[in-house]
Amino acid sequence: MSPQRSANITAAVILILLAGSLVRGNVDRKVVGQKVVKLTCRPDCRSRGFCFYSWFRDGDYLGCSYGVSVWLNFTSSFDEDAYTCYLGEKQWEVTYTPDRVCALEGSLVDLSCSYKHPGGLTVTKSFWFINETEVGPVDLRVYDQYKGRVQYHQTQTQCRMRITGLRASDARTYWFGFITDDPGGKYTSSSGVSLSVTGLKTEVSDTQGGGKRLICSSTCTLTNPTYPIWYRNGQPVYGCRSASCSVDVVSGEVSYSCAAEGSDVHSPPVYSPKDTRAVVLPSGEREEGDSVTLTCSSEADPPVLSYHWFKQRPAADESLGTGQNYSITNISSQHSGLYYCTALNQLGQHSSAPARLDVFSAWKWKQYAVWAAVGLVPALALSLLTAILCVQRKRRAERGADVQPGDDTYTALNLTTTSSSEYDTLKDVGRPPVMSRASDKENN
Repeated sequence: MSPQRSANITAAVILILLAGSLVRGNVDRKVVGQKVVKLTCRPDCRSRGFCFYSWFRDGDYLGCSYGVSVWLNFTSSFDEDAYTCYLGEKQWEVTYTPDRVCALEGSLVDLSCSYKHPGGLTVTKSFWFINETEVGPVDLRVYDQYKGRVQYHQTQTQCRMRITGLRASDARTYWFGFITDDPGGKYTSSSGVSLSVTGLKTEVSDTQGGGKRLICSSTCTLTNPTYPIWYRNGQPVYGCRSASCSVDVVSGEVSYSCAAEGSDVHSPPVYSPKDTRAVVLPSGEREEGDSVTLTCSSEADPPVLSYHWFKQRPAADESLGTGQNYSITNISSQHSGLYYCTALNQLGQHSSAPARLDVFSAWKWKQYAVWAAVGLVPALALSLLTAILCVQRKRRAERGADVQPGDDTYTALNLTTTSSSEYDTLKDVGRPPVMSRASDKENN
């Protein structure tokens, strides 16, 4: 027996042992191209998902397939080749239903599967895992990220894992594995179930009647869709329990968001314009002949569609035009006044507080200068006079301090009435007497 023939027989024996039993089928042959033949095994598998087909040519093992048909290249004559197929039922299997799941962030999700093993064995341990180490798969529940959020539910043929409080980081592929009481009886599938975690978003669309429609959607198709709960300005709206709701355009601030039933995670809100502001540039007072630009800003989602400008009037406000910026060239005093803008999007509109524009004519500026000069001259004169008076008063005060009476001074005499036995008054004295030097010496 040739080595190749022996290897083929060995492979076939292994397949029989794994499958438990093989059923020989009939091969339908059909040439579908130049030197290409299509082989179909009859009858096909009735146990969907648990069958495979083994193919032989002239007794040599060609391979295994999960499909009922294979395509082969042939070099010899078509009629010279004899093909045989065997239908087998797999004894070790895990099938995920579905194999792709989309769930909302903050909600819970069930990942389901079915599994199979050869008869006579008992499952001693089962688990879900995301990583496989050198020693084998690691139970998902040992990771801190999943502690307290994962529950296993299992029967003899069915397996299910529930993850609560879904996070964006939970989006990945999960596998199921099990171990039996046979020393070599453990199995993990090559494929797994892919989990996508999505958030909700709210979109606004126009209706034919001129109204607006809110649509609550996700980035992937939810495996278990639920009715959303709508919120207006943070408060539940009980009049709508579907994925889309009609709303009216309002004047003022309004916001909408949606959330899945039982979840506290809301979609980012959509809202009418808010924080609308009108600004006059450049700021300050302007002269006639200058140019100014009025600028309007607002926050909105969906974005602002249009801006409208108005000037306040006693009777009725005057509409000036549209656009985020409104420019006025060669301004005059007639342009003075209060201006405001209104921002509009699909959900509503919002007006800014008025901004003041003051325009002064050139002759008024000159008049102000004359008035300033007229008022400045008297002020300067008054200041100078006050300074002079203060200096004079200070000097008088200094002189008076020099002649103040003290303990070493004499009291002044009354020149007309006062008399003394020792001195003559100035009234009785004509001229002072002349005194000799000898007399001076004696007195000394």
